[in-house]
Amino acid sequence: MKKIILFFALSFIGLASYSQSTPSSMPGTLGKIADADDLFIVSITSDNWINLPSTIESKPFRSRGFSFLIMKEKMNAAGHVGIGYGLGFSSQNVHTDGVLIYNNNTERNYLEKISSTTDLETNKLSLNFIDAALEIRLRSTEDSKKKSFKVNAGIKGGILVQSHTKFEDEFGKFKTYDIKGLNNFQYGVTGRVGYGNVALCVYYSLVDVFEKDKGPELTPFSAGISFTF
Repeated sequence: MKKIILFFALSFIGLASYSQSTPSSMPGTLGKIADADDLFIVSITSDNWINLPSTIESKPFRSRGFSFLIMKEKMNAAGHVGIGYGLGFSSQNVHTDGVLIYNNNTERNYLEKISSTTDLETNKLSLNFIDAALEIRLRSTEDSKKKSFKVNAGIKGGILVQSHTKFEDEFGKFKTYDIKGLNNFQYGVTGRVGYGNVALCVYYSLVDVFEKDKGPELTPFSAGISFTF
């Protein structure tokens, strides 16, 4: 995991250097890189699942996700409309009071509610992806503080590179890796609305966590805050 983060960090440094040294061209079109902005995007989110069984409760304040994107952008000559594209990494972490159990006979995952008498510290499913993103970018004219209002909407797709569950109670800590039945690919719609280098962000997956008939129909949804550089 550390090697993946290091790879993207080095890629970002190279991308930023390239963007600063590349001359503008094709004035008046999307071919012009107009004062490249939002090249590195870090997001901290609250993760959840839509369609969670009614007997199971999520823990949104403990379900903290993390992602970053290394992007390039091409804007029109005025710098108000353009596109952004790039690669990144995301980690979805959803805490619930339902432990994930795999049934070898049915080859299916189930969520079983944890007893209220259990002194539960942690119970989460963590999914980690290498992502590719494409978005439309809209910006207002910069104000006196050299900042602008920004609206971004697009799509993001990811390849699952690591998964695990973590369960911790009064008896100890337990981890299970490489969960069976998961979708190896995930894609969805994204959005950010903000001012300057801070924005509110959302992500809604168009793919469930598990393959069809391999687990409960859980649809990832995340909302949080993004910092752009």
